[in-house]
Amino acid sequence: MPSVRQALHDFARRYLFADAASISPPERRRSTLAALLGVMIFEGVLFVLPVAPEARRLLAPLGATSVILFVLPHSPLAQPWSVMGGLMLPALVGFASGHWLPDAYLAVGAAVSVSVWLMARLRCIHPPGGAMAIVMAGAAAQGLDAATSLGAAACNVAAMLMAATAVNNLIPGRRYPLCSPPAAAPRPTRPSPAGIRQPDIAAALEEIDAYLDVSEDDLTQVFQRAARHAFHRHVLLTCGDVMTPAPVQVDFATELNEAWRLMNRHNLAMLPVIDRSRRVIGLLRLEDFLRHVEPDGSRGIGDNVRRLLRPTLGTHSNKPEVAGQIMLTPGLGLQCVGTTDGIAVAADLLGAGGQTGVPVVGDDGRLAGIITPATMTAVLLQHEALDYVRGDDGITRPAI
Repeated sequence: MPSVRQALHDFARRYLFADAASISPPERRRSTLAALLGVMIFEGVLFVLPVAPEARRLLAPLGATSVILFVLPHSPLAQPWSVMGGLMLPALVGFASGHWLPDAYLAVGAAVSVSVWLMARLRCIHPPGGAMAIVMAGAAAQGLDAATSLGAAACNVAAMLMAATAVNNLIPGRRYPLCSPPAAAPRPTRPSPAGIRQPDIAAALEEIDAYLDVSEDDLTQVFQRAARHAFHRHVLLTCGDVMTPAPVQVDFATELNEAWRLMNRHNLAMLPVIDRSRRVIGLLRLEDFLRHVEPDGSRGIGDNVRRLLRPTLGTHSNKPEVAGQIMLTPGLGLQCVGTTDGIAVAADLLGAGGQTGVPVVGDDGRLAGIITPATMTAVLLQHEALDYVRGDDGITRPAI
């Protein structure tokens, strides 16, 4: 008996159920609420539009469209052109087929097939368009007026798009239409951990040569998140394991010429800045110096460097004099990591965060070390090398 149950389970998993991610309970609740509000707005718009009452219920395909618009608002199938073109083109084709072709079965077949070709050719695939073609072919066969039928379709499509735009933009985490820019300021593009860029994703989609119900942006984001999770899972080292311990550091009042001398002597691109309790208050980088030595036309960059590093005599100065005046601070985006944090946290800061170095602090909050891009590269190369072994035949293969 258990073997039969297992066989039925395997059959269902292999042939009946799609390998798709399930919708979380919060997202199910959001989708249900969106559908309720959306259809109410849709009905309200139709109420004020000059549409005959009988024509409002003519378009059952809008029920399927509402599922796509309010459950899958980020899908390419739900974007405005997909909805407009994917419903109005089949409406025109369906009405023409029902009017010109005498046989109902032939009219329906021609309406759906031509609609599929047009939606694919014009990049406006919308599954309810097939139902729209059938409904309009039937309307034409019954002798309904073209202007009334197509006008009702246009009003319904416009009302549905208004409802989708109003409702989806009220729900946190949703944005409709997807092609519109987000309200917040754009963040820097996160580099892919595996070096894969948008053109690579586009090329892969072209090679598959099949319609995938996911945008390139969403697919890129999925890949980046998956790569980051894989990094967290496979690289189990902590920041304390890979950091450079007891790095050269300076304090707030260290003169710029002294900080510059330390960076040159130790071949460093940055220095942690600490207070009297050895807590990190900033990070002094080469670019912090360079911001203040841009050529001004009258002097070259070398003269400006010497002027910046030369201490000013007296009590007043019109230029920075100490490290604390030009350093990167937590208020300007500096972030630290703990010794027990996984190195993936530091990798995110070095990559997506844009930091050129990550101070590492202990449990007491005091400076324990620093992680630089060179450190991270060495760790990743070592990890990559350990994942491969040379076989007896001399061929290097991934380790199992």
